[in-house]
Amino acid sequence: MRDTMWRCEFLLLAVGALASPVLAADKVFSVDANDTEFDMTGVRHLLLLDTAYPRPLNDTGITWGGNFPSGNNTTCASNINASQDCHQGMDATHNDNSDGHAGFSFTKLDANGNSLPASSATWSCMRDNVTGLVWEGKTDDGGIHDKDNTYKWGGKTALGTGYGTYYSDWDALVDGSNSQRLCGFSDWRVPTRGELQGLVHYGRTNPAIDTGYFPNTLASGFWSASPSASSSGNAWYFRFSIGTVNDDGYYGDRDYALHVRLVRSGQ
Repeated sequence: MRDTMWRCEFLLLAVGALASPVLAADKVFSVDANDTEFDMTGVRHLLLLDTAYPRPLNDTGITWGGNFPSGNNTTCASNINASQDCHQGMDATHNDNSDGHAGFSFTKLDANGNSLPASSATWSCMRDNVTGLVWEGKTDDGGIHDKDNTYKWGGKTALGTGYGTYYSDWDALVDGSNSQRLCGFSDWRVPTRGELQGLVHYGRTNPAIDTGYFPNTLASGFWSASPSASSSGNAWYFRFSIGTVNDDGYYGDRDYALHVRLVRSGQ
C-alpha cells in the first residue's frame, strides 16, 4: 500500500538585497512531504497555499503475494506469515473489477462529460472515483489527443516560471482541449507528479495502468507539471512501462520528447 503523500504548494519569497521579503509569485513548486529532493537553498520564507490536501490516494493495484524464499502467487495466498501489500488498502477492501481492476475505480465519460456504463465501447475521458480527478482519454486518430504525440517540458500550466527553460510544445494540447471543452470542461491542465503517480498500476507492466479504462496508453514516459527544484534543466515524469519515475528515479531533461495526459480537478 502506498505511503500517504501530502502535496503542498508554496510560493517562494525572494529576499535579495531588499529590506523586506518580496513575494515572487511566478515561482510555484509542488512538493511532497516525503520528498528530500526539494532544494531550500536561498529560500527564506514560505507561504503555504494549498491546505486542502491530501487528496485521497489510489492503492497500488497489486493483488498477488510473494512466497519464501522466492516466487510469487497469482493470488494473495502466501507461505509468509505476515501481511503483504495485497492484504492491505483498497486492493483488499474494494477489490471489485466492475469499475476498474483491484481497488481502482473509474467511470467512463462521453464527449459532453456524461457518465457511461462500464460496458461502453467508446468514451472520451475517465473520472477517477477515488481521487475525483478527471483524465483525458488518448486516441489513435492523429489529432491533438493522439497517443503518439510527444512534447518537450514546460508549456501552459507547468508549475513555476523563470526557472530554467519552459518550452511551449504542449500548449496546443492544453489550449485545444479547453477551447473544445473536452468532456464538457475548460480547465484542463498538465498533472502534478503526485497526481500522475495516482494512475500507476504497480501490478501491471507495459503499460503500468488499467488499460480497460486507459486504452492507447504507451509504455513510455509521461510528463508531469512539476519542475525539479534541484536543477533548472530538469522536470519530473513517470515511465508507464513499469510505473517509476525516470531511469535514475528522479527527473529528466526538459527537452526530452515525452507524452502528456491532461487532467482536471473533479467537483
